[in-house]
Amino acid sequence: MPGKTISAYADAETARRVEALARIEDRAPSQIAAAALRFYLRLPPDAHDAIRQVEALGDAHDVEVLVETMTRDLLKARSEVSLRKMADAMAERGIGAGLDDEAAIEAEAVRLTRPGRWRR
Repeated sequence: MPGKTISAYADAETARRVEALARIEDRAPSQIAAAALRFYLRLPPDAHDAIRQVEALGDAHDVEVLVETMTRDLLKARSEVSLRKMADAMAERGIGAGLDDEAAIEAEAVRLTRPGRWRR
């Protein structure tokens, strides 16, 4: 998809952090900025307001709590996507079929950990 260059002012600390992250991720600073904008623009207006208000009315601790909360939710979402993808892949291969209760899961675990099971 064709893009368009836009510019934005960033304070020296933000610019330094963008450049450092770009080096760590082996990406251009513009790619970091574009990813941040894509995420921010997907948030609803109420989230934009909440971010601005916490930054304006809160202190550094309040901002850190906001960041930690968002990070926890992002990691939880990533985990849920990964688990769903793994479950879908297992179902496609027929892995885990019939493991609908604790007794079936326990029996399968015993079968899989039986001595000699993984020898060729």
